[in-house]
Amino acid sequence: MDLVSLLLNGAGGAILGPLVSQFLGGKQQSLVVRVIAGLVGGVGAGAGADAAGMGALLGSDQTMQIVQSVLEGGVGGGVLATLAGITKRKS
Repeated sequence: MDLVSLLLNGAGGAILGPLVSQFLGGKQQSLVVRVIAGLVGGVGAGAGADAAGMGALLGSDQTMQIVQSVLEGGVGGGVLATLAGITKRKS
Protein backbone atom coordinates (compact mmCIF):
# COMPACT_ATOMS: atom_id res chain seq x y z
CA MET A 1 0.00 0.00 0.00
CA ASP A 2 1.41 3.33 -0.93
CA LEU A 3 1.12 6.68 0.79
CA VAL A 4 -1.35 8.08 -1.74
CA SER A 5 -3.84 5.28 -0.99
CA LEU A 6 -3.56 5.95 2.73
CA LEU A 7 -4.12 9.68 2.17
CA LEU A 8 -7.17 8.96 0.03
CA ASN A 9 -8.52 6.55 2.65
CA GLY A 10 -8.05 9.19 5.33
CA ALA A 11 -9.69 11.87 3.21
CA GLY A 12 -12.64 9.61 2.47
CA GLY A 13 -13.01 8.83 6.15
CA ALA A 14 -12.75 12.46 7.20
CA ILE A 15 -15.30 13.63 4.61
CA LEU A 16 -17.75 10.75 4.34
CA GLY A 17 -17.39 9.43 7.90
CA PRO A 18 -19.17 12.31 9.69
CA LEU A 19 -21.94 12.26 7.07
CA VAL A 20 -22.56 8.54 7.56
CA SER A 21 -22.39 9.01 11.32
CA GLN A 22 -24.96 11.79 11.16
CA PHE A 23 -27.47 9.54 9.42
CA LEU A 24 -26.79 6.43 11.52
CA GLY A 25 -27.26 8.01 14.92
CA GLY A 26 -23.86 9.37 15.93
CA LYS A 27 -25.09 12.94 16.31
CA GLN A 28 -24.14 13.27 19.97
CA GLN A 29 -20.44 13.83 19.30
CA SER A 30 -19.09 17.12 18.06
CA LEU A 31 -18.06 17.50 14.43
CA VAL A 32 -14.37 17.58 15.32
CA VAL A 33 -14.58 14.23 17.11
CA ARG A 34 -16.50 12.70 14.20
CA VAL A 35 -13.93 13.98 11.68
CA ILE A 36 -11.02 12.59 13.72
CA ALA A 37 -12.79 9.26 14.19
CA GLY A 38 -13.56 9.19 10.48
CA LEU A 39 -9.94 9.87 9.59
CA VAL A 40 -8.64 7.12 11.87
CA GLY A 41 -11.32 4.67 10.77
CA GLY A 42 -10.68 5.42 7.11
CA VAL A 43 -6.97 4.77 7.34
CA GLY A 44 -7.60 1.64 9.38
CA ALA A 45 -10.14 0.31 6.89
CA GLY A 46 -7.78 0.94 3.99
CA ALA A 47 -4.89 -0.78 5.71
CA GLY A 48 -7.13 -3.67 6.69
CA ALA A 49 -8.46 -4.07 3.15
CA ASP A 50 -4.92 -4.09 1.81
CA ALA A 51 -3.81 -6.66 4.40
CA ALA A 52 -6.81 -8.85 3.55
CA GLY A 53 -5.77 -8.86 -0.09
CA MET A 54 -8.75 -6.98 -1.47
CA GLY A 55 -7.36 -5.92 -4.80
CA ALA A 56 -9.01 -3.95 -7.54
CA LEU A 57 -12.69 -4.52 -6.79
CA LEU A 58 -13.84 -1.64 -8.99
CA GLY A 59 -11.35 -2.22 -11.78
CA SER A 60 -7.67 -1.78 -12.44
CA ASP A 61 -7.97 1.72 -13.92
CA GLN A 62 -6.22 4.42 -11.88
CA THR A 63 -9.39 6.49 -11.51
CA MET A 64 -11.33 3.53 -10.18
CA GLN A 65 -8.55 2.78 -7.70
CA ILE A 66 -8.86 6.34 -6.38
CA VAL A 67 -12.63 5.98 -6.05
CA GLN A 68 -12.20 2.64 -4.29
CA SER A 69 -9.72 4.12 -1.80
CA VAL A 70 -12.05 7.02 -0.97
CA LEU A 71 -15.04 4.70 -0.56
CA GLU A 72 -13.11 2.27 1.64
CA GLY A 73 -12.09 5.16 3.85
CA GLY A 74 -15.64 6.50 3.94
CA VAL A 75 -17.08 3.18 5.06
CA GLY A 76 -14.45 2.63 7.75
CA GLY A 77 -14.68 6.20 8.94
CA GLY A 78 -18.46 6.10 9.04
CA VAL A 79 -18.46 2.96 11.15
CA LEU A 80 -15.94 4.30 13.67
CA ALA A 81 -17.56 7.74 13.89
CA THR A 82 -20.97 6.13 14.42
CA LEU A 83 -19.60 3.92 17.18
CA ALA A 84 -18.05 6.98 18.83
CA GLY A 85 -21.42 8.74 18.77
CA ILE A 86 -23.31 5.73 20.09
CA THR A 87 -20.93 5.27 23.01
CA LYS A 88 -21.41 8.91 23.94
CA ARG A 89 -25.17 8.38 23.97
CA LYS A 90 -24.99 5.24 26.14
CA SER A 91 -22.83 6.82 28.83
